[in-house]
Amino acid sequence: MPRPLLLALLLLPCASLAATESTTLEVSLTIQESCRIDRRGQEREPPVVNCALDSPYRVQANDPKRAPSSTRRLAPARWEITF
Repeated sequence: MPRPLLLALLLLPCASLAATESTTLEVSLTIQESCRIDRRGQEREPPVVNCALDSPYRVQANDPKRAPSSTRRLAPARWEITF
């Protein structure tokens, strides 16, 4: 029997075992996004959001009943943008 054929027959069982084994692989992904938020002339209209990678976002009216977070009486923002 030629040597290459004998070698192939010896390695065949090893190749079939390697195909059935599995392992765990941890992967992380970081996507860096850049968004520009332009305020409209009138506060009653929502701001314009432009993201470089078209990331999803939501613009909604802010809750006017929310208590201010500081001791000063600042007007709350009218719009809330969530990415």
